[in-house]
Amino acid sequence: MDDLIVVRGTASQTGTADRGVLRITVRAKQPTLAEAERALAELTSAVDAVLDHASAMISARHTEQLSIRPNTFWAQESGRMVVDGHVGERSVRITLSDLEQAGSLIRTLNDSAAVEISGPEWELAPDNPVYGQIRRAAAQDARQRAEQYAEGLGLAVGSVAHVSEPGLRTEPPGAARAMAMRTEAESAEEPTIDLGSAEIRVSASVDVSFRIEPAR
Repeated sequence: MDDLIVVRGTASQTGTADRGVLRITVRAKQPTLAEAERALAELTSAVDAVLDHASAMISARHTEQLSIRPNTFWAQESGRMVVDGHVGERSVRITLSDLEQAGSLIRTLNDSAAVEISGPEWELAPDNPVYGQIRRAAAQDARQRAEQYAEGLGLAVGSVAHVSEPGLRTEPPGAARAMAMRTEAESAEEPTIDLGSAEIRVSASVDVSFRIEPAR
């Protein structure tokens, strides 16, 4: 069995987010269940039409929540729950790959229906180069650690016997700042929503087993 020295190399680096996640919610409150269903269908149809038209800038889209429920409250005088109409609600999560066009999409959504838009949550795309950069840096760190230990022991580092990756870890930025409204000088009547951006820290670690040899 080979004599081994086992080390863990680590590295971390920040990368600029290249995707933003928004949640788009519509709600409809009506006196009856049937009316709430119809009102919600109209709102969701209007939102879906906008999202379909903007499909080129949306890399992922799915419904997170869909509900139609009685709207109830506690009546102090009667001492019981009272039903006051019905509420329909749907939330859709979309991932935007074109952040520069996000402002116009949000404006169009607001023009199409009464919507609640929250976010953004920032993400790095799977092919973001920062992932490859930190993996290489973690591997280099592992070799450097092994060489330092081996030198201290009067030995030399040989070939690699085994490599395993515990995993990558991303640290999202602090609380996302509110979407800012800014008005361009050349089109003062049409405000532009600026999502801004954020830096995300990515950390990598790699466990490497090196064969050890007598010092050369």
